[in-house]
Amino acid sequence: MKKSNVMPALVLGCICIVVALMLSAVNMVTGPIIAASQNAAANAALLEVLPNGTNFKEIEITAEYPAGVVAGYKADGGFVFQMSVTGKSSGLVIMCGVDADGRVVGTKVIANEETPGYAAKVFPEVEGTDGKYKGMALDGFDPYLVAGATLTSRAYGEAIKAALQSAILAAGGSVDVRTPEQILQDTCNLALGTEGLTFERWFATEYLVGVKNVYECESGIVMILGDKFIGVKDGTPVLAALEDGTTSEVSAEDKAVVETAYALYSGTTLTEVERPAEASKRVTKIEVTATGNYVMYMRAAGNGINGEDYSHPSGEYIEFMVCISADGKIIDVKTTYQSESQGYGDACATDEYTEQFKGATADKIVITPEHESSTSTDLGIISGSTITSNGYQKALQQAFAAFKLLTEGGSES
Repeated sequence: MKKSNVMPALVLGCICIVVALMLSAVNMVTGPIIAASQNAAANAALLEVLPNGTNFKEIEITAEYPAGVVAGYKADGGFVFQMSVTGKSSGLVIMCGVDADGRVVGTKVIANEETPGYAAKVFPEVEGTDGKYKGMALDGFDPYLVAGATLTSRAYGEAIKAALQSAILAAGGSVDVRTPEQILQDTCNLALGTEGLTFERWFATEYLVGVKNVYECESGIVMILGDKFIGVKDGTPVLAALEDGTTSEVSAEDKAVVETAYALYSGTTLTEVERPAEASKRVTKIEVTATGNYVMYMRAAGNGINGEDYSHPSGEYIEFMVCISADGKIIDVKTTYQSESQGYGDACATDEYTEQFKGATADKIVITPEHESSTSTDLGIISGSTITSNGYQKALQQAFAAFKLLTEGGSES
């Protein structure tokens, strides 16, 4: 029996080795051909995206250039940059011509693996010198996002922005190529006098008058007042910083705002209360502050659950917290867990998404039926992610219903 088992295993092993060698050989042959094809397309595209360019010379792309920039060319009429970015799929290669005044002359896709249906919504609109980006400069840059093809169009816009930034760098100027998240983290560290620490946004359970957000780390907190980041250690303001890297002493006016806000921030206590029997099962836990604000712990049925259907591979809810003030307005919302589609539904976990709900009352949370178009005033809409949007909105409605049960003795509709 043992000998009869050995022979098939040896044969299978030999087959696997042969197949692996064949695939390696095919890659060795086709890899250079694909690369050569892309290079040829790139060379042809130089004059297409910068028609008045002459004497093209390649630029060395160093670490100071934005991520995704893979090649650059300087010409008498401006610059051309080649970017490789990820849209719906990786391998979206775009070239962009920028004139001497720092404005887009033309753009062209030279390679892509995007889903045809998504690409068709984006590329005809932005490709070529008659595209949406023609004449646009970095100052006032406005990405052109296409509904139903958010990933592809966002990646396209990021590539064009990277080209505009690169043109400034290649001309000897300076530009901040950090992401918004990197800028936030760096400015928080600057305001607190720290380096390399990671800050997390505080989930607000009280109104802090004059304070937009609070970010916490192990060494203290940073309060954002307008465009100023105020570092606070043990309740004492230490430094004011701006996103451009400048710092200053904390003014007497800002100090008063911070000290008042800090008293509320540090004095917040949460007491768990019994969940009303009539409340939705999506409300898993309820806490209340000493000032009468309620914190609801929610489970939203987004794309992971697809309504009540557990057929989706993840089979997981979106989990979030919402704080509703004693007078029935949302103080804050924070997503704590989600497994929604990458690049689409996962937007529900961003601060940009949850910020829109602040100050909203129950009547502002409206679910748009799938067959109807949403409007610019609808809260919680995520382009291309109707199921996620509706699940999040419905959970917020259920949170308000539970709030009503607790405060008014009402019943859910």
